[in-house]
Amino acid sequence: MKPAEVSPVTEAPEVDPLGRSTPYGCVIGFLQAVSSNKLAVAAQYLDTKLPEPQAEVLAQQLKAVLDSGLSSSVSSLSRESRGDVHDDLRETRERVGTAKTQDGALEIFLDRVKRPAEPSIWLFSSDTLSKVPDAYSHLQQSDLSRLFPAPLVRTELFGLPLWRWISIVAAIILAFILSTLVTRLLLLVFKIFLSRRHFQNENHILRLLNQPVRLLLLSLAAWGVETVSVSALGRTYWTAGARILGTLGCGWFITRVFDIASNRAANQSLTAGKTEKLAVITLARRLFRILVLFAVVLLLLSGAGVNVTEMVAGLGIGGIALALAAQKTLEDLFGGISIITRESIRVGDYCRVADQLGTIEDIGLSATRLRTRDRTVVSIPNAKIAQLSSENFALRDKFWFHHILSLRYDTTGTQIEQIVRNITVLLGEASDVEMQTDRVNLIGLKQGAFQVEIFAYMKSHTYETSLVVQERLLLGVLAVVSGSGGHLAPPSQAVYLEVKGADENSFSSELKTD
Repeated sequence: MKPAEVSPVTEAPEVDPLGRSTPYGCVIGFLQAVSSNKLAVAAQYLDTKLPEPQAEVLAQQLKAVLDSGLSSSVSSLSRESRGDVHDDLRETRERVGTAKTQDGALEIFLDRVKRPAEPSIWLFSSDTLSKVPDAYSHLQQSDLSRLFPAPLVRTELFGLPLWRWISIVAAIILAFILSTLVTRLLLLVFKIFLSRRHFQNENHILRLLNQPVRLLLLSLAAWGVETVSVSALGRTYWTAGARILGTLGCGWFITRVFDIASNRAANQSLTAGKTEKLAVITLARRLFRILVLFAVVLLLLSGAGVNVTEMVAGLGIGGIALALAAQKTLEDLFGGISIITRESIRVGDYCRVADQLGTIEDIGLSATRLRTRDRTVVSIPNAKIAQLSSENFALRDKFWFHHILSLRYDTTGTQIEQIVRNITVLLGEASDVEMQTDRVNLIGLKQGAFQVEIFAYMKSHTYETSLVVQERLLLGVLAVVSGSGGHLAPPSQAVYLEVKGADENSFSSELKTD
């Protein structure tokens, strides 16, 4: 019997201490080393066989060429060890960008190099390095320093000339000044889109929008400083700062705009008495904030070089598991949202819900509370309400006046005609009765009585007023029956006996049985 084969253990690839494992790490590490005057370290980022002194000079020249104006941002370089596999270059080459010089454009490339007993690293291509000295000899200063006095150009603070610090401070001050103006313009736009309605709390809205707008303008100021930065490394830092400020500002601004809209919707719901909508508005506001925060975090992580695709995939699987675990809770949640948005039942309405009859006291996001006529409170899950039929008595536009008169058999036909005619007149003269629907008819003989149907709709908007109208109409009907000489049949059965004596005097007796 052969022994089981042991699969070889794959070792994790070694990480280059200088960060040359990725194209981004190679370029940013080179710029940091050369900017810190660590020329010996900077020379290790070059794919050259020149002696160390000449390699250090070449590193300075390459930095000057990159600083003169690189067509693309360093932040856009791939942070993967394989580089960008979707470009039109071979797998071992990566394009950094194009440096524009007086002599022409110089393509800057990186090559992935594999040396014995060392991990694969990215270095500036030898083809690019061979053209750097000639490009460096044709460089010309192209920044805005010529517009400032010589002392501001020569004097430096933290490695930057004073004229650049002045430009940065001026850009920040300008952003603060413009933020108020831009916010007022946005408020004017909101008025136009919202049917030009007047905002009662304009100052509060201005305070809410002023801060995120100011942050957005600061990101634009940082981007403006990046365009005139003296070095490629400085442009990289300013670009990263502008991206971070812009992402945070956009997320903050969108959240504030949604808060303003939700506050307006909440005030309108309170004015209309639809307090049940406040729960949905609050939930929507919280979910929107979480969604915006999640998007902002993903954008920031993506800008920092994190692979967010795998993260989103992992969160998606976790979300599915969470949704399955909280299935009943989610059913109640969406059921509550459906009830509130459809307005089939409202707080304060008298309804029949899930075989329960009572007044709706609260419509929550998970359950609805109903107070019965026994003054008990019943809590019904929203998912059950959404699945079953519900009846809302408070939404009636008119009330049904429907009664069956039972007249005794000894009522004559003339009396019945008079009763039907007089009740019809009674309904026609009542201002609370809808004339198009009222009718009075003899509909048959049933249970030992003549059946007269009274059908009409009362134009009442509340149950209490309908009771008053119904009472007045019923009293009028009783007066009509009594005035015609008729009688209502009792709910019991009646047997009439007639006996004749010898003296031909007759008498009758009535035997009633229930």
